[in-house]
Amino acid sequence: PGFTAVAILSLALGIGANTAIFSVWNRVLMSALPVQAPERLVMLTDPNSSGLWVGSSAGERGLMTYAEFEQIRDQAQGFASVMASESSLGRWPIRVGDGAWSEVRGRMVSGGYFEVLGVPAAIGRTFTAGDDRRVAPHAVVSHDYWRRMLGGDPGVLGKAITVRKAALTIIGVMPAGFTGETSGERPDLWTPIRMQAAISPGRDRLHDSGTEKTMWLHVFGRLTPGVGMEQASASANAVFKNGLTAYYGAALPPDKAREFLDQRLVMRPAAGGASRLRSQFADPLNVLLAAVGVVLLIACCNVANLLLARGASRRHEIALRLSLGASRARLVRQLLTESLCLALAGGVAGLAFAYGFHRGLLWLMFDAAPDLRLDFGLEPRVLAFSFAVTLAAAMVFGVLPALLATKADANESFKGQGRTSSASAGQLRWGRLLVAAQLALSLPLLAGAGLLMRTLSNLKNVDLGYAREQLIVARVDAAVAGYESPRRGALYNELLEQLKRLPGVGAASYSENGLFSGNDSADQIEVEGYTRKGSGDEGARWDQVGPAYFTMLRVRLLAGRDIGEADRAGAPQVCVINESFAKQFFANRNPLGMHITTIYADQRRVHQIVGVAQDTRTHQLRGKVPSRYFVPLTQPLGEADGTVFLVRTAADPAPVLRAMEETIRRKDPAIGIEHIDVIENRVNRRLAQDRIMARLAACFGVAAILLAAVGLYGVLSYGVARRRSEIGIRVALGAVPRRIVGMILHEAAGTVAAGLVVGAGLAYAGSRWIANQLYGVMPNDPLTLASAVGLLMVIALLAAYVPARRASQVEPMTALRQD
Repeated sequence: PGFTAVAILSLALGIGANTAIFSVWNRVLMSALPVQAPERLVMLTDPNSSGLWVGSSAGERGLMTYAEFEQIRDQAQGFASVMASESSLGRWPIRVGDGAWSEVRGRMVSGGYFEVLGVPAAIGRTFTAGDDRRVAPHAVVSHDYWRRMLGGDPGVLGKAITVRKAALTIIGVMPAGFTGETSGERPDLWTPIRMQAAISPGRDRLHDSGTEKTMWLHVFGRLTPGVGMEQASASANAVFKNGLTAYYGAALPPDKAREFLDQRLVMRPAAGGASRLRSQFADPLNVLLAAVGVVLLIACCNVANLLLARGASRRHEIALRLSLGASRARLVRQLLTESLCLALAGGVAGLAFAYGFHRGLLWLMFDAAPDLRLDFGLEPRVLAFSFAVTLAAAMVFGVLPALLATKADANESFKGQGRTSSASAGQLRWGRLLVAAQLALSLPLLAGAGLLMRTLSNLKNVDLGYAREQLIVARVDAAVAGYESPRRGALYNELLEQLKRLPGVGAASYSENGLFSGNDSADQIEVEGYTRKGSGDEGARWDQVGPAYFTMLRVRLLAGRDIGEADRAGAPQVCVINESFAKQFFANRNPLGMHITTIYADQRRVHQIVGVAQDTRTHQLRGKVPSRYFVPLTQPLGEADGTVFLVRTAADPAPVLRAMEETIRRKDPAIGIEHIDVIENRVNRRLAQDRIMARLAACFGVAAILLAAVGLYGVLSYGVARRRSEIGIRVALGAVPRRIVGMILHEAAGTVAAGLVVGAGLAYAGSRWIANQLYGVMPNDPLTLASAVGLLMVIALLAAYVPARRASQVEPMTALRQD
């Protein structure tokens, strides 16, 4: 029972961890949507794109405008139906009847949305194509929301709800398990896309004007039977190109029109739907799947060592079977059958372990993607993977012990000399080889964990260019509350003054894009006195900021001044550039007083440089800080729907956070607060993927070390037990305990050294696989590798010391009497 329990537990841990990682890998990267005939679905936009982009595009189009969707829907050939969906999941304030306000995750979709997906409502009905041609104040709710928030009321149809200031009526409830077209997201509510002006007022997303297009939609199609992707793609691109020509041709001169017409649609199979998680987690999940496979191999080596020891104790039984006529092949099959039984028991237990591992993994991933929702399910592919892993494990740990056990010589076994026979010595050698293999496999995991932990530490301590302490960021959107552009500026200034007066606030300002908010802006530019050297230096990123922006952030000004109160509309247009901008465009020149011209379509705005600020990291922690310039929000380059308030507190930011939210809500409850948090939390969310990798790699490294240590302990204990008489004689002849311990440790050191030498080569090769995940540390960093080798050596020798110490305490007479 003890042998069986240890073997099953080892296998359960390895198989369970593999199944859990594979389940998440399968859901994120491979699973098909739970819709009708997903293999007939195609996407005309980038499944990894999300959000809203206002302006122009070039090359492959990631998202589409509503007008472009209508053209594809009405004119493209080869599609049975076409639908559009909002590319990002909204957070909407909602009130059911006269109840209290709460928040839901909602998505605006076209009338053909549910028809394309082929999923009817469980209760009531869904939207129709006619909802694309009128304002239909309807809503369809998910089964989960219906059960959780509406009490599973069968009379829910016709119930009135309010989303912001839009009055809607529930017309349907979707079946359980339906989550829409985006993997990993679970909307509570769907509304017709024609309700955009009421659901998200402010910017008109349904109509384009000038040269600016509002790109915010994913577009899906269901292919007509018999029509291939190439044919449908050609038709869609022809319609798309004609639409661009008609739109830009009349508004732009020919040379500029050609630039704006350089766009295309790339059609992709859409069985898995849209998912920004694929690009975010594909590489980490692939690495983790490989790492957890190595852990299973180490566990298999441990079980193989257990079976070697068990085979030695059964040598007389096997010899008897051979002498009675059993063939070696028959005995090997019997032993493999026993191994398979162990593996199946470990696999069943592994499924239970997998559920717990899966929940822990999603807890870590939720930190990186708060909207992530992935249930653990025994899908056919997951079950097939678990069964395959179980069979592979049975073969890996079962074949060698079976072959060695059936190699026994019957005559030798019946002489009763099994304790000192050559077969035992051969089994011991194989055991040591397995332990060396465990150490060799453990070292890459440990070294990789060290590299990822150092990467995480480096990213946590990266210099942002400003103090992180006591800094609050709050992104608000007045456009969704119905504020027109002229009123928004006045509202933001009024809110800024109210926030400055809050107790505990030391300084405050605002910015359109903010810090680590996911929003950024860029345009083509001309720089006074600078001659372009290539196409890569035509543009720069920019932001629109409030007075004393750099002073509030505590960013050092290398030259000139900050944006001030006097930099208002009607005053000379000014800007502050960052250090990278100055180095790129003013290598040996003084930038103060020089001019930057921002070019967008036929619009040109000239700004005089009044300051140079130290480089700051406002959007990303890795890579070089890009060239950026900052203009006053009162002298805007473009219309800003929302703004980010930045508040520096004098003490604990927690009470100020609450006071800020109350101040904004008190001003107007309809104002959208997209996020309000301390900057440290915003930065930490950017580190979530690195944190997942480092933590799980560390867990796998620890598991590998423990398994290797247990394996070494088991082999040496078995060896000491086989050599009790020899050790007893040595002690009887005068060997002191220290010499016995040294002898055992010396023998163990050879096994450890062999494993570490091979492991160092594997670690060197394996580190290249995670090179793109590292920051501030080289893949072949000698300090990390030396630390991993040292730690593994210490733990291995500690594991070897226990049986060595036990050997030194053998009583000679007792050992000889037993022999």
